[in-house]
Amino acid sequence: MSAEETKASVPAKATDAPLVSVVIAITESEAHPRTVIEGFGGALAEAGYPCEFVIVIDGPITRFDEELQELGQDWTVRVVSLEGGGLGESIALSAGVAKAKGVLVVNAPPYLQIEPEDVVDVVKALEAGADCVATWRDRRVDPWLNQLQSRLFNRMLRLIMKAPFHDLNSGTRGFRSHVLEEVAVYGELYRFLPVLAARQGFRVVEVRVRHREEKGRSGFYGVGVYLRRLLDIVAITFLTRFTQRPLRFFGYIGFTAGFIGVLLTLWPLYDKIVLDKSLSERPMFVIGAILAAFGVQLVGFGLVGEIIIFTQAPNMRDYKIGEEIDGADVISGDEPDPEAALQLAAAGGGLVAGDRIGAATDSDAQHVIEPAPEDAPASELAVAVVEKADVVAKPEELPIRVRALLPGEDARWDSYVSRHPQGTFFHRTGWSRAVQEMFRHQSHHLVVEQGRRWLGVLPMFLTKSPFLGKNLVSVPYSVYGGILASDERAHEALMERAGQIGQDLGVGFVELRNLEHRTGDRPESELYVTFRCDLPEDPAEVMKRIPKKRRAEIRAAREPKAAATKKTRETFGIKVTADGTVEELFRLFAENKRRLGSPTLPLRWFEGLRDEFGKAAVIHRAVDPSGRTIAAVMSFTFKDTVYAYYSGSQATVNHTGVNNFIYCAIMEWAVENGYRRFDFGRSRADSGPAKFKQNMGFVAEPLHYEYLLVAKGAQLPQFHPSNPKLALPRRIWANLPMRVCNMLGSRFSRYLP
Repeated sequence: MSAEETKASVPAKATDAPLVSVVIAITESEAHPRTVIEGFGGALAEAGYPCEFVIVIDGPITRFDEELQELGQDWTVRVVSLEGGGLGESIALSAGVAKAKGVLVVNAPPYLQIEPEDVVDVVKALEAGADCVATWRDRRVDPWLNQLQSRLFNRMLRLIMKAPFHDLNSGTRGFRSHVLEEVAVYGELYRFLPVLAARQGFRVVEVRVRHREEKGRSGFYGVGVYLRRLLDIVAITFLTRFTQRPLRFFGYIGFTAGFIGVLLTLWPLYDKIVLDKSLSERPMFVIGAILAAFGVQLVGFGLVGEIIIFTQAPNMRDYKIGEEIDGADVISGDEPDPEAALQLAAAGGGLVAGDRIGAATDSDAQHVIEPAPEDAPASELAVAVVEKADVVAKPEELPIRVRALLPGEDARWDSYVSRHPQGTFFHRTGWSRAVQEMFRHQSHHLVVEQGRRWLGVLPMFLTKSPFLGKNLVSVPYSVYGGILASDERAHEALMERAGQIGQDLGVGFVELRNLEHRTGDRPESELYVTFRCDLPEDPAEVMKRIPKKRRAEIRAAREPKAAATKKTRETFGIKVTADGTVEELFRLFAENKRRLGSPTLPLRWFEGLRDEFGKAAVIHRAVDPSGRTIAAVMSFTFKDTVYAYYSGSQATVNHTGVNNFIYCAIMEWAVENGYRRFDFGRSRADSGPAKFKQNMGFVAEPLHYEYLLVAKGAQLPQFHPSNPKLALPRRIWANLPMRVCNMLGSRFSRYLP
């Protein structure tokens, strides 16, 4: 889209109160503001963000005057000239932000360092709740020596400062306008803005962007540059770790120097006192004395610093207040909360044309309020910005865009999954976090959007296995996954992007574990089936739906223990409660997996699920009259469904009917707690577990696992228990000691997603 076409699609009023301000500092004649303004402006306009450009001229540079005036006809461009020149990027950044009107600020170099479309990801990360966004240039295009120096610089920062950022040299960063009001940058510290903001208590995230071009020196920068960088690291380390504790900084160095100095003087002093040797020819004594004196001075500097901090402490504010709640404050339901409005735009699907904050009618859907004055509170400005953003363009006129999930968007993702009719428990970001933390698989979650409105999501992980190769799976360690989309266009866009990522990563296939059939002609696996049913409204009705023979087994399991007679069968007095522990579940689950000849999952996986989902992960256990736990099931709850997922039981208690009983009890518990669906999980077609579920009255439904075969010659996965080639390894595994199975299984499970 050209600049003229983009400008024509943006109403003039929308630019009066921009949401995004792009600040660009021009310090030399080798700059290209036109490419930045047209590139970033077009991308932001297409995404539905009204923007402005603040150009800071740092020096007597006049060659851009005519070009900027011409750009001002199509874009909102504000030029700020600094007198004197050569003041540095930190001052230029502060001056530009002071004149910016947007709530969200993007600082960019005067050339297209990154792909223009990626600036939208930076803005969306800010909208999702971040206060500051650092960018990480991916697939660097500058010379390898520059890349090496940059990596060493950033790695040193991570080691010394424990900063989680990978590319602080990147010139593109985003932040909320109020960040610079509380974080002071000067000299060369502008590049450390994310570190300083994080220290101040702001929420800082890192976003990957595609590297496009790099200006500046190549090769070795010179001794002076390296010395300045080293001093910058020392300065930022002191500022972030010791400004409140100067004695620790100077004390560490002082005590070390003093201790070494004293050690160096001990032997010469001994010779002088005991042997009466002269000290005039003992340079070790001189060096030691100097070090000891230097150490005492450094400790003194630290004490002076502590005195200054103590006397000035009442005037210092080295923190950020996140939220203040007064019990007397009540937000009216008829009056919009401005800050909540921005959060709604980030977490609830975004505002689109015609939406209003608070109550609105069709007659006033396009109403635009006047911009708040510059000295108005941030909350008033937020209302003006959000309401004006509504009129940028109609949603159906905006292009569809597929991008990666950004930090801070978990709540919005989960909200979309909850609203989508095909959304399952395993689409939630909590499951993805558990997978990432336990198995370290790299996530490639995708979002498709039109403007600021989400149309679909696709959770994917890159898995590497000696048994299955390198593949993209949606979602590992789950029975369901795949694409959730609002329409066919969004579905196809996600499929196309998944295939592109698969090609870039060199995978064999992309596996989508769909519950329902999806449109398209792609290879599908017929290996698995699932079992689901609607639950009655009365718990007493659960038993009536189970086949007669299984009902008799359930009654025998739950009735008080009694010996069998000729007229009655034996009963066992088993009780099922929803208070099982992870340790009990793991022990029984691992025993079951060994009997089946399959590796178990680690105990830490079950602990991680419990910690992640809390009350949404329920463990039922079956207890015999002696108090021994003989069976356990971990279930997950989501929307109106209970998923009975991980289970285990002792092999010696099958005759008691405990397996039928525990699932019947879980369904009764689900009805009592208001759930309307029961999901019995997947099984291999015609396997023993599948027949067990069918005997419980469930009907098998085919699962539609579909595949994008990316690599040449790729085939559907064959590494599963039904494969006859795995019969011997399974028999060997079933005869290994339990301790060995648990130890090896916790390691192998990473490669069996």
